[in-house]
Parts: sequence; C-alpha cells; structure tokens
Amino acid sequence: MKQVVIMIICIIILVVGGIFEIKYLEKSSIYLSSDMDYIKNAIYNDNYLLAKEQVDKSWNTWQELKNTWNMFIIHEEIDDIDEAMVELKEYVSYENKEECFVAIEKIKNNLDHTVRRQKLRIDNVL
Repeated sequence: MKQVVIMIICIIILVVGGIFEIKYLEKSSIYLSSDMDYIKNAIYNDNYLLAKEQVDKSWNTWQELKNTWNMFIIHEEIDDIDEAMVELKEYVSYENKEECFVAIEKIKNNLDHTVRRQKLRIDNVL
C-alpha cells in the first residue's frame, strides 16, 4: 500500500511539473513574440533607434530565459533561437529592413515550434 501511495505522489508531481513547464514556456514565448512584433513595427516605421533599443532589451531577456529553457528543451532549439537573435541584432544595426523581417519571423517560428514540441500531443508521444 505504501508503494502505491508513493507512486501516485510521484505521478502527480510529474504531471504538475509538466503542466508548469508548458505554461512557463508558453508565457515566455508570448512575451518574446510580442517583443518581436514591437521591433517589427519600429522597423516598418523606419525607427531603427527604437528598434535597436528594443533588440538589446529582448536580447537581455532572452539571455535570462535561456538559462531556464535549457532545463526543459533540447539545446539545438535554443541555439537556433540564439542564432536568429544574433542575426536580428546585426541586421538592425545595418538597417537592413527585409532581413530584419526575415529574422523576426524566424525567431517567432522557432519560439512557436519549441513550445508546440513540448506540449503533450499524440504525435509527440508516439
């Protein structure tokens, strides 16, 4: 009887931890995506000074989030987001509008893919 109770407690901890992980990844992903939308709007309006400031803030935010994300997801996906963020920084500094938009969409796509991959779905289980 004691072993069954311990097993049930472990399963509950595992499920609650998984739910917490997914909610955390979703919230931080939405936060970064909204930063990317803000940068996109600044670039669209040719306000590169504002875009540079926001890219720096987003970069700092990503550096903080990345440490936590490392516990939850595959490092290759983090590296993909990292590379796209570096590309965005450089494109904004050179004021290359088209490449900035591509880098922003790449970051948003990588964030969305990463969160979607962590969710409990039948194709993720199989």
